[in-house]
Formats: sequence, C-alpha cells, structure tokens
Amino acid sequence: MKRMIGTALGVSALLVAGLLAGIKTGRLPLGVAGEWEWSRITVALSPLWLLVSAVGVAAYGGYAALGFRALGVPSRRGWRETGWVTGLTASAVLLQVLIATGAPEGYDLTRWGFVHCTKGATGYYDIAREQAASDPWKFLADYPTWIESQDVFHIGTHPPGLIATHALLLNLMGRHPSAADFLLATAPPSVIAGFQQAAIASERTIPRADRAEMYLISLLTLLAAAGAVAPLYLMARESLPPQLAWASAAFWPLAPALNLFQPGADAAYPFFSAGALAAAAWAVRINGAPGFLGWLSILLGVVSGAVMAFGMMYTLAFLPVGLIVALVVLSRLSTLWRRRFATIAWIGVGFLTFVGLAWLITSADPIVVWRWNLHHHARFYDSYPRSYLPWLLINPVELAIAAGIPTALWCLTGALADHRYVPRAAWSAIAVVTLANLTGRNMGEVARLWMIFLPPLLTAAGLGLTRLGGGSRTVFATILLLGIQTLGLQCLIQVVYPF
Repeated sequence: MKRMIGTALGVSALLVAGLLAGIKTGRLPLGVAGEWEWSRITVALSPLWLLVSAVGVAAYGGYAALGFRALGVPSRRGWRETGWVTGLTASAVLLQVLIATGAPEGYDLTRWGFVHCTKGATGYYDIAREQAASDPWKFLADYPTWIESQDVFHIGTHPPGLIATHALLLNLMGRHPSAADFLLATAPPSVIAGFQQAAIASERTIPRADRAEMYLISLLTLLAAAGAVAPLYLMARESLPPQLAWASAAFWPLAPALNLFQPGADAAYPFFSAGALAAAAWAVRINGAPGFLGWLSILLGVVSGAVMAFGMMYTLAFLPVGLIVALVVLSRLSTLWRRRFATIAWIGVGFLTFVGLAWLITSADPIVVWRWNLHHHARFYDSYPRSYLPWLLINPVELAIAAGIPTALWCLTGALADHRYVPRAAWSAIAVVTLANLTGRNMGEVARLWMIFLPPLLTAAGLGLTRLGGGSRTVFATILLLGIQTLGLQCLIQVVYPF
C-alpha cells in the first residue's frame, strides 16, 4: 500500500510540475488558438509574499492532517465533528487570503479593488450604480424588458441577482457612512491600491461608499468560497465516515479555480450548489423517519429547493445543479420510490415558493428573464463560433486542473478502486458534466463555468485516498501539491482581469 501511495503522489507531482513548466515555457496551450485562450502573466512574482503563502499552505496542511487523524478514531460525540469542521472553515478563509497575497503585484488582493469596477471584467457594479441604485425596485420590475436588448456576455446571459446585490449594498453603504469608513480602514493596502488603479484606468472618481461596497462584496465572496467546506463535508458525510468526508472537504480551499477567480461571483456559487445537494441528500436519507426527523426531512427538501431558486436569481448554472439534485435523490436505492418522489416534491415546493415570492416582490417575471438569458447564451456561439471536438477533449482536462490535479487523481482512484462506495453526488455530477460536455453547452472557460459542479465531484477524493492506504501524511502531501499548483497557476495565468 505504501508503494501505491508513493506512486500516486509521484504521478501527481510529475503532472503538476509538467503543467507549470508547460505554461511557463509557453509550450502548453491555454485553450484553442483563434477561439479562446487564457492570458498569461508576465509580471515578476514577489519571493517574500510567495513564501508567506507557502507557509500558510503548510500550516493548513498540518491542521488538515491532524483533523484526518482525529476523525479516524470512533466517537459518539457529535460536537467533535462540528468543532473540527468549524475550524476547517475558519482556516479555509485565512488560507485563501494568504494564497492571494502570494500572486504577483497587481494580481494579488489588488484585484479585489479593481475587478468589480472594470466593465471589461464584470460590469455589474456599473449598471447598479448608473441604472439600479437610485430605484432598485423599478429597475427589477423593468428587467424582463431591459434584458431583451442586452449583450451575449456577462450581462445578457445572467439574471439580475448580481446587479441587485450591488445596488442593495451601494444603498447600504451610502446610508451608513461609518460602516463604509470602518470597512475601508480595515482593507489591506493592496485593495486600496486596486481602487486607485481602477480610478486611473477608467478616468473617474470612485466614491468612498462605492469602494466600501465593492470591498464588502469581495469579502462576502471569500466567505462563500471558503465556507463551502462545511456543506461539502455534510454532503460527503451523508454516505461516508467522518475521516473520508474530512479529506474531501479539506482539499476544497486549495482548488485552483476557486482561488484564481476571486472576487468574481462564480467562486461563491459552489457554496450554494453544495448546500442544495447536502440538504437534498440528507432529506431523502431520513425521509420516512418518525417524529422530528420526518419533519426535518421535509424542511431539508424545501431548503434545497429554495437554495437552488436563490441561485437561479444569479446564474442559470443552477439548472444542471437541479438535475444533479434529482439524480442524488432518485438514486438512493435503499429508500422506497414513493419517499424519493416525496422528497423531489418538497424540493419543488421550496423552489417554486421562492421563485413565486421573488416574482411577487420584484414584479419581474423570472420565466421571461431566464428565456432571454438562454437566448443570449445561444447567440454567443453564433457570434463567436467554437470547434466542437477540441473543446470536447479539453474541457475535462481543464476541469481537472480547476479542481487541482492531485484531488482529481484521488477522485478518479476512488471511482475506479471502489465504485460501489463512491457517493451518489459524485456519480450524479459526473453524469451531468458528461452530458453538458457532449451537448456543447460550454466550449471554453469551464474552469469558471463548471466550478459550481466541483463540490459533488470532490466527495470521491477521500475514498480514493484511503482505498490506497493513505493516512494523515498523504493528506498533508496532497495539500502541499495542491498549494504548489495553485500558487504556480496564479503566478502564470490571468483569469479575472479584462482580456
């Protein structure tokens, strides 16, 4: 077993080294020429801050290894798992801040102050400031008509959630200047420098309240991105013992895509997809239980549907998440069919109730909005044609890199070594990702677009590691390799800045 673990880690190390070397030398393409390629960073890195990031990765790896060992000892104390997962969540937040500080100057936390107010990167803030902040309710009510004439990029293909969030927080910071002052006083100097660079680049003055709002939304994105370890653990824990669920969750904060795409909202969506899946998995598991657990099953089903409906206010990527949820529920063979269908029904109640309330409150017909979003998404490939076969082959590779090569290899090992015990969430996500790839719905940028599918896929990682006899040292070594890949990629590839 030790030889197999050594071989697996050695393969991971070679693949990570080959990936970074290929990008550094320019021999590895970052997409399909003439269609879509990620840009490369040419700015020199800071050895000191890179060292700080590396120390943070090593410290986190030590904590993850201790948690893996502790949770391997049987215990009836439920609070023990809660304590370790709470600590993992807090550690994940700190770790992702430390990772960002190791990027080259201008690509570190500077991006927190630059990306939101740069139209080429997102554009949501500008629309919120110019069109929505003065009267958010009128803007939302008019959105079904407004979206009809929008582009095929970020704005036209998304519901109004991000614009509404910016407008809400802009008004909040405007009404509470003391809170805005406090936020900016606690912001790192690099974030403030990012605002200054954005102001120069756009030749405008960015009000103090607006800077506080963008910093706040970056913090919320960080908390959601790192905080996904908790629902991911719960999702894996539904079918796996604590130790295996811990390993899967512990690898999450090092996922390269999760770190490189902050403060973009895509990094926050996995928190909600993992939450909806965890709630659904536990809802069907305890469906039919007597007393409190029976009512809890209903509540969890409603929560799962409501979370997906909330996500649909931000991105239509929650449509395939809904399919994964349905597969997770229906594939629980030990539960009677009628109970599985009952869980699906309660999930539907939660979804429709949230959508109905949102429609009632905003006067914006979500069906019309989603129809136009899909229409604009389809028009994208009319304007920017893509070659089907190259992306069919590249997308899975890019997704594995987005998750982290060492993690992806453990997931693959789990699926091959003991497929009977792979969580239903992982198989369901594999099925949906395969379907999405074959239908050609996303040709390029899947590191960003499919990030929302990573949590259920990662539930197989702990199984793969332990089936080869891996222990706490293997967890530590895997985290070090993930750290090397993530830190290396953020020094070589530009993703959230305008291209």
